[in-house]
Amino acid sequence: MNMTPARQLLLFRLINLIALLALLGVLTGSLDLQILVGEQPCPLCLLQRSGMIGLAVGPIMNLLWGMRPAHYAVSILAAFAGGAASTRQILLHIATPGDPGYGPAVAGFHLYTWAFITFAVGAAGCAALLLFSSQFSLGDTGVLRRKGALRIATLTIVVWTSVYLIIIAVTVLPECGLGMCPDDPESTGGIKTPVGVIGFLGFVLGSFAIAYLLDRRLPSDDE
Repeated sequence: MNMTPARQLLLFRLINLIALLALLGVLTGSLDLQILVGEQPCPLCLLQRSGMIGLAVGPIMNLLWGMRPAHYAVSILAAFAGGAASTRQILLHIATPGDPGYGPAVAGFHLYTWAFITFAVGAAGCAALLLFSSQFSLGDTGVLRRKGALRIATLTIVVWTSVYLIIIAVTVLPECGLGMCPDDPESTGGIKTPVGVIGFLGFVLGSFAIAYLLDRRLPSDDE
């Protein structure tokens, strides 16, 4: 790359941030269907959501502590685990003639098909980024000890992802209890969309506010 080391590092950080936002968009869509529409996740759906959380771990580690091959490897392994769950669900519905598939379709594909596409793109993207070995020799120590917009953006995404993980874990209990989750859970009916939209906007702003406060309180090498 004909770029200064600082610009190269910024580029790789922005790529990781954009990848995280894309993942959060997919998770937001699945949680929207669960909470607002009432479509409860099946056991394989929960495995796919867990895989997406795992897929987000690598970029988060890259941003917080610096670019490392091992961080990309974590995401690739999570992508394979989540991809196995989505492949299993796709094949289950293909094997049954006339099966309409589980849940609603979005742009012609069911959510588990979109999940497979997400995992495939995520694994391929991490593998492609591993080819640019220059990012690992830039002396990157991450944004955790540097005040500024990048740290606020990263912490916002960390809070956002953490709360999604809590929501996924908590909402499993009413559906599954302490036993096995039902293969075909009943719809809960959901809640009114305007309430959900307002709640989502409040949630995003809340994540940003927490990140901003953390940025003010965390130590910085620049001080």
